[in-house]
Amino acid sequence: MVPEDGETAVDVLLVTKQLIDLAVDGWRVPPMRERPPPFGLFGVTGPDGLAWLRSMLSDQPVRCLREPVLLDDPAARTIPRTHIHCLEGRPPADITRRPVPAGERVREQPTGHDCMIIMPVELTALLLETA
Repeated sequence: MVPEDGETAVDVLLVTKQLIDLAVDGWRVPPMRERPPPFGLFGVTGPDGLAWLRSMLSDQPVRCLREPVLLDDPAARTIPRTHIHCLEGRPPADITRRPVPAGERVREQPTGHDCMIIMPVELTALLLETA
């Protein structure tokens, strides 16, 4: 999810609106539920990783999902960008991803969404490569 200047999470990923509709007390979205393997919780399926992740998750304030990002500094566009696509547990076909803008790099990891928990060594190497 990479918003452009003035966009919100809802603008970029429409499923976010569904999450907001499920908000508790009208202001907080509870963490996503664990799914059966191979999906687990954000792609994490190992018992140690799941235990740690569950202890860290908390509700997400609705306001941050509706707050537009401000990217109006032209200098920001001169910073090279790399998109890391995690390949396991991709979203259903009805949830589409925007194309990566021309000239921006894409790296793929054979892991679920939380690659920093599932493959920390490989992610570190990738980040060092792109630095």
